[in-house]
Amino acid sequence: MTMLALDTSPIISLYLGEPTSAWVLDQIQRADALRMSTLNLAECLIILQQRRPEQFADLSRRLLTSSIEFIAPDTAQATLAADARMRYPLNLGDCFAYALARVQNLPLLTLDRDFRTTDLHVILPPPS
Repeated sequence: MTMLALDTSPIISLYLGEPTSAWVLDQIQRADALRMSTLNLAECLIILQQRRPEQFADLSRRLLTSSIEFIAPDTAQATLAADARMRYPLNLGDCFAYALARVQNLPLLTLDRDFRTTDLHVILPPPS
């Protein structure tokens, strides 16, 4: 079974039809299961509302009813996220995507090349 942790960036690309959306869709369709931190879910909802306010109700409904399993961070993940913030060039949302992937030993699907410096198995699009 192929399971992936999701960063915010691939979901935003997919939902907003950005140039990497076809690559993201292919990666998601190959996975048997998808997981995302609820912190990254909040980040997605904020970005979708800011960038597509007129479509937000539909986009948020699609995201919330998707096959993604949303995982609330626990204290172990919070501790890992704080450590990641000190060790890597990651923002707060990225730190929680990192923590979920690390705790659950999952590859992380992302568009953010900052994750290359981490100790995770990271799935990034090929350089353009």
